[in-house]
Order: sequence, then C-alpha cells, then structure tokens
Amino acid sequence: MNMAFQAAGVAAVCAVLALTIKKDSAPLSWCLALAGGLVVLWLGLDALIEGLGEARALLRASGLDSGIYLPVARVVAIGVLVRVTGALCKDAGQNALAAKLELAGTAAAVAACMPLFRQVLQLAGELL
Repeated sequence: MNMAFQAAGVAAVCAVLALTIKKDSAPLSWCLALAGGLVVLWLGLDALIEGLGEARALLRASGLDSGIYLPVARVVAIGVLVRVTGALCKDAGQNALAAKLELAGTAAAVAACMPLFRQVLQLAGELL
C-alpha cells in the first residue's frame, strides 16, 4: 500500500512539472513524463514480483495444467503492454497509432486464447 502512495506521488509531481514546462519545452515535458512513468513502473516491480510468486504457488497447489492458465497470462501481458504503449503513443500525440496498436493487441489476445478455446471444445466433446 505504501508503494501505491509513492507511485501516486511521483506520478502527480511529474504530471504537474511536465504540464508546467510544456509551453516552453514540449520534448523535455514528454521526457519528464516518460521518466516519471518509468519510476512508477520501477516502484510497482516489487509488488508484481511478489504477486507472481503467490500466483505460481497457487497454481502449483491447484495442480492445474499449464495449458489452462498460460493463455490467460499471455492475454493479461498483452493487455498491459498495449495499454502502456498506447498511452505513450497518445502522450506523443499519435492517437491514430495508438488505435492501430489497440487493434493489433486485440488480435494478438484472441490468437493467444485459441489453445484455451481448443481445450474447452475438447472438454465439451468429452462430456457429450
């Protein structure tokens, strides 16, 4: 929880500073916002590592086949990557590029889900 407050503080300070210097130096403002974003991501890294460790332990305890949860993990990773990269594109004023990235990310997420769909259909076939 402390990390969330730190990340929020860094983000707020960087956003205000970037907005303040934007009229004088737009590229420097963008770099400041990018640096603030990297610091926020760095602060969240420990929480992510801890969460992944807990998820790994839960999956081991459940005995589930990796074919069930790996597609879901891939879709989540694709979603996070597209969300962050799309936000960077929008900050740079490239809204059309961000929209195309979101479309490509959606296609990649659907493709990543296909093994899970195959398993569901196989299971449904066995039940019938």
